[in-house]
Amino acid sequence: MLYALLTRLWNDEAGSIVATEYLLLGTIVGLGSVTGLATVRDSINDEYQEFGTSVREVRQSYSVPAKKGGGGSAGGTTATDGARHPLATPNVPPTLNGQQIQFSMPTP
Repeated sequence: MLYALLTRLWNDEAGSIVATEYLLLGTIVGLGSVTGLATVRDSINDEYQEFGTSVREVRQSYSVPAKKGGGGSAGGTTATDGARHPLATPNVPPTLNGQQIQFSMPTP
């Protein structure tokens, strides 16, 4: 009885083609996924490196030109990062219209 069952299962080939096709399909999808994810990983790493380089190279200086028109005007604004600006002189107090600006903390 057991021998007949094992012989029948051994000789039964129904579904073997479908299982082989699924195995082949799974292998192709798995290899393609690994390759694709490795490419995505490398691209993301390159973008983060480029972002880090651009953040490191940020210059903290800006200026807004004066605006005129319609009967009114507004003065321009300039701010520079003294540590990076090649023309900045260290230890020079800030001035506004020729007068030195004093900074102080309010007392509690």
